[in-house]
Amino acid sequence: MVLFGSFFNGGTLKGNDTLFKVGQKIKSKSNGSICSIKREITLNNIKHFEICIENDVAKREIILSEHALKINYQL
Repeated sequence: MVLFGSFFNGGTLKGNDTLFKVGQKIKSKSNGSICSIKREITLNNIKHFEICIENDVAKREIILSEHALKINYQL
């Protein structure tokens, strides 16, 4: 019964659902670079985040979806 209550109240079945917030520092799983989240953008009801790689000479800003952040970055 607890499982169904969680499902119908909007809870997720996956458990560890990471929440990304503006100003947060995240680490790349592939190369270990540290990035900071600059702003949150919603496009077509999908959350996207603009991230900036720290200690980068070019100061590039990259826009990634929330799903891509969950796969490629860790808190």
